[in-house]
Amino acid sequence: MKESDEFLVLQKYFKNLGSQFNDSSGILIGPGDDAGLFSSRNKDLIFSTDVSTSKVHFPEDLAPELIAYRSCCVAVSDIPACGGTLKWLSISLVTPSKEISWLRAFAKGLRLFTRTYQVPIIGGDLVKGNECSVSVGVCGEVDYDQFIPRHGAKEEDSIYVSGTLGFAKLGLKLVISKKKDLNSAEKKYRNKFLKPKIHTVLGKNLRGIANSCIDISDGLIGDLGHICKQSNLGAKIYIDSIPYEGSFEDAISWGDDYELCFTVPKNKEKRLNGVLKRLKIKKIKIGEITKDKGIKIFQGAEKIHLNKKSFNHFD
Repeated sequence: MKESDEFLVLQKYFKNLGSQFNDSSGILIGPGDDAGLFSSRNKDLIFSTDVSTSKVHFPEDLAPELIAYRSCCVAVSDIPACGGTLKWLSISLVTPSKEISWLRAFAKGLRLFTRTYQVPIIGGDLVKGNECSVSVGVCGEVDYDQFIPRHGAKEEDSIYVSGTLGFAKLGLKLVISKKKDLNSAEKKYRNKFLKPKIHTVLGKNLRGIANSCIDISDGLIGDLGHICKQSNLGAKIYIDSIPYEGSFEDAISWGDDYELCFTVPKNKEKRLNGVLKRLKIKKIKIGEITKDKGIKIFQGAEKIHLNKKSFNHFD
């Protein structure tokens, strides 16, 4: 097989990724045509795209299977943040490498993702370029009246996060340093950056409970800020209630943890408790939504000011 033959590469390594999940995802026609065919089964659909680029979202020498897996995680996190059920992915890859071993390893990472989250990849594109870039399109299902928006927060809602913050920033440092012989905590940090767990099950179970939700991709303060701005409200959060590792400022401003941040009215907190207990997820309440605009951070009674509030792709 010629290394320069795009179509043979796609046919051999990228054709049937996750095809065993086609039936459960409503796929009628998968890769091979000009487009895939999908049956919505009278459901409303969610579409989202995300791009991961070398030297911006991951180190340029990162192993191709890890680039593939992580890029899928980054894109898929938007679906549970809306309360959706993940249905399929479409992958477009720009790569500087034409080596078959690199492409085979990239496909291996995609295959691992499809098995982990039981989702098919229905197609995409492959292009030779100067920098590695992975564009992932994702589709999910949710009824319109169960979609969890950013703009739905209400005054006095409690604010929750789904897990510890700051792991990914510490993990990236370890990946860049290429440190060997990691201890158990360091392995956890590294894995959080390379293979963040996406809360596909929790997202679905927040339907009818959460008024608003967002995935923490660019930092808690920035992403919670989106909820507040679009809901025309503010928030108070409390440092002592937020589980984090490393620098507190990094933990709430860096992002890449892909935990969910969501708001819940007090009359639905009992239902939330039941969901979290069943899913074995710790209840982490970090503050409340306020009428006053802006996000205020407190340590005890003292108000704290941060120099940086969120990751910005154009900084």
